[in-house]
Amino acid sequence: MNDVPPGPPPFEAPPGGPPPMMEGGGLAQSMGSFGAMLKIQENISQMLPASKVPWNETRKFLKAITIEDVKATSLYKFHMRLFQKIGLGNMQLVAFAPMHYIFAVPNCPVCGLYPALNNQKVCVATTDALHRFFSEDLELECTVDEIECVKDGAQMCKFKVDIQPISAYQIMLDAYDNMILAGKRPPKIDDAELRHRVQLLTIYKLLDAGKVSEMAGAYMQYASTINVEEQIFDPPWKMAEELEKIEEKGETSGAAFSSMKQSQSPTIEKPQVQEPKNQEVATKVKTEAKKTDSFAELLAKMKKDQ
Repeated sequence: MNDVPPGPPPFEAPPGGPPPMMEGGGLAQSMGSFGAMLKIQENISQMLPASKVPWNETRKFLKAITIEDVKATSLYKFHMRLFQKIGLGNMQLVAFAPMHYIFAVPNCPVCGLYPALNNQKVCVATTDALHRFFSEDLELECTVDEIECVKDGAQMCKFKVDIQPISAYQIMLDAYDNMILAGKRPPKIDDAELRHRVQLLTIYKLLDAGKVSEMAGAYMQYASTINVEEQIFDPPWKMAEELEKIEEKGETSGAAFSSMKQSQSPTIEKPQVQEPKNQEVATKVKTEAKKTDSFAELLAKMKKDQ
């Protein structure tokens, strides 16, 4: 798989802790910076809870093979617009490998709130917002680190998001993918789609030379016992996209809302719930997954407990 983008290089983890103190620049500037940071924090608290994304959209994001494919998803475009509205700058994806994403923020507005601080990373608000967006809005367990910061001598601020594999597999794999892993050919798909799915499962290390990998076997044995309920609802950006399309037709605001009301489905399909096969095992896997840095480590723990 030479065309698979390489994984991000290792970076030194920045020290944790609360947001740095705003110092220097006089009282007026300090008060202005403090007010700006409060506004950003207020936006994070208000906008992120209203930005939950359905799994079918997150699935498209996770299944993107190239950085261009990632940027073409509606989820990525929504993510960039959302963070700009929050006040975190013009974020962009600059490096990518499956389950690993590096975002950069040129001219980071958060850094400007700390004029007197240097030789340290200060973008705690952005780090927190990224973690909340991925873990709460996308339901993807992850770690987020600021790996470069303008206030630490870098040209721009960069943030690394690493997604926990079990969390990604739970959302990414659909019924057809599970059939392939079980050694069955899904019905009603052509050879091109089958090859694409096999390629994707190979990139995610679930297939190895056409055979189910140890990682996939462990996932199917343990994580599949977790009670999974996929909620079906319109993504938060649908209304904005529909308004844009209606406005392009030259309709009035009243006509636009009327058209949107007519286009919306009156009912929401009830999600299918997968009942847990063994709730005790499911709870244990989910708990261990949150405390484990790698899938291999999780697998070792689970085998030890057998």
